[in-house]
Amino acid sequence: MNLFAELLHAVYDFKSYPVFRRNKGGRAFLYGLLLSALYFILSMILPIAVTILTFGGFGNIAKEIVPDFRLEEGRLWVDGTFDIQEYDTQYGGIYLRVDTDRAVTEEITDVDLLAFDRVLVMDAEHMIVKAEGSSVIRVSYEELELGDWNRETLFAEFLPLIPVFVWLVTVFILCAGLLGFFGGALVVAVIGTILSAVMGCGLRFGELYKLAIYARTPALAVECVYSWVPFTIPFFYVVDYGISAFYMWKGLQKIKEEALEPPQTHWNGEA
Repeated sequence: MNLFAELLHAVYDFKSYPVFRRNKGGRAFLYGLLLSALYFILSMILPIAVTILTFGGFGNIAKEIVPDFRLEEGRLWVDGTFDIQEYDTQYGGIYLRVDTDRAVTEEITDVDLLAFDRVLVMDAEHMIVKAEGSSVIRVSYEELELGDWNRETLFAEFLPLIPVFVWLVTVFILCAGLLGFFGGALVVAVIGTILSAVMGCGLRFGELYKLAIYARTPALAVECVYSWVPFTIPFFYVVDYGISAFYMWKGLQKIKEEALEPPQTHWNGEA
């Protein structure tokens, strides 16, 4: 059997699901690893690589993002002002404001920040920080004892560390992605348990979990496409799991049909 052939059959051939049911657990696990790796490459590695190549490397990206600034004796100066307020149904509210010409941290109250999950406000002497699930923190640069910094010293200290940091983040995201994939397959397997009971298929949970791994294939294919489009779809996870649930339902239909009247010709798992 060919794992890459299974990738294609899992998307377009519902008759292949009875074959997937008979696969061993180790093979289904290897298939999940392959599917997760391809999803990771197509939805994350390639977009990041394209961005890096477009800007000409990590250093140029940092220089484009980080403005000229100085932090000396507990006072901050930043070239220009920034005021970003965004609210996303998936990631929550984000508020970024930097203005070293005004005492903006004194103008903004905690009530003003209730709608935002992530906040960073900075003026010449103080900053306000809020992370998701935490309270608002107000602190001065002098209290933090950060020392003296400017754009040049920041790049000299941290630019060499960016590739290492990116690799560490990549490994962490890959491990989290694998856990997320098999956790998502578990959710689909639970849905499959309900469908199997209603349809009278009588499959064991282990068989349903194997089917769920394959049923995640078309959903992840859609996710790969979605990662490249310049807009967001509200409650996309409903579409995501809805696709997998649909494939579970069609796969269970074919399994039930095979049990009643085994088909004479169908894909047998070979490329």
